[in-house]
Amino acid sequence: MKEFSTASVRNIVLASHSNSGKTMLTEAFLHFTGATTRIGKIEDGTTTSDFDDEEHRRGISLFTSVIPVIYKDLKINFLDTPGYSDFVGEVVSAMRVADSVLVLVDSVGGMEVGTETAMNYAAKFNLPMFMVINKMDRENANFTAVLEKARNTFGNGVAPIQLPIGSQDNFKGVVDLVKMKAYVYTGSQSGKYEETEIPAELMAQAEEYREMLVEAAAEGDDDLTMKYLEGEPLTDDEIALGLRKGTVAKKVFPLLCGAAQKNIGAAQLLVEVEWGKRRSSAWFRMPLAKGCLDALLHVGKGELGGRVHGHFICGESRNDGLKQYDC
Repeated sequence: MKEFSTASVRNIVLASHSNSGKTMLTEAFLHFTGATTRIGKIEDGTTTSDFDDEEHRRGISLFTSVIPVIYKDLKINFLDTPGYSDFVGEVVSAMRVADSVLVLVDSVGGMEVGTETAMNYAAKFNLPMFMVINKMDRENANFTAVLEKARNTFGNGVAPIQLPIGSQDNFKGVVDLVKMKAYVYTGSQSGKYEETEIPAELMAQAEEYREMLVEAAAEGDDDLTMKYLEGEPLTDDEIALGLRKGTVAKKVFPLLCGAAQKNIGAAQLLVEVEWGKRRSSAWFRMPLAKGCLDALLHVGKGELGGRVHGHFICGESRNDGLKQYDC
């Protein structure tokens, strides 16, 4: 049985308004990393996290499911929570044991009631938040409109770190605004992609959105603020540092995009998690809160009022740090 130290474990809650694509995002993660041979479908009752008969009948998530994803030397426990307000207790239980929250936003519906509820609970539990504009392949998908609404609702701390390449039926990849590279997906649901230069028609928009990103990153650190105000460019590592500090301080909400159903963008999200892990300023990793391990074990026993299904997280304290196992 493979062991993971706490330095290599992430516990990330997926929260959103209903039907924003949380369950399908876990399917994309599992398929991309080779844990499954195909992407399940909610309508067929073949998704990994929605396994209860009542969930199959209703076509919605009713319980929180822990979905372990192994990516390189990381174990990422994604906690897929229900989106309907009737089951908000599941969201609360999941956030009690999480490092951070990934809030999914529908590319058409935008900032809905469930979106604000998820972010309010994340703020209540003092958790850093990240956002993903999902379903960019939907008819009438509008990244710019949703981003603008998000910034109007939560302020200029909403910082785009990706830009979509195309939209609706033509959505085929993302632009990384930190590295200023484009990633075009094959379209086979495999999650595989090719790194290319940014298309010429997107360069002006990419530079505009990168400026939003750099400004948000600079506000996360006093030294970076001075450097930014003096007109000096920030390096990729400095941008990551500023984003991390701003996110921990709840001033910055990094924003990505994708289409989970087509497995576009999921790989880049995992890359962002792993990219942060290779630096001391990891974005998705917060210090383990006091009593967090106890809370994890209590969730497995159903003592927090939430029913968590899947691979539970167990651990034991050792002199060389906390070890965690699949169990």
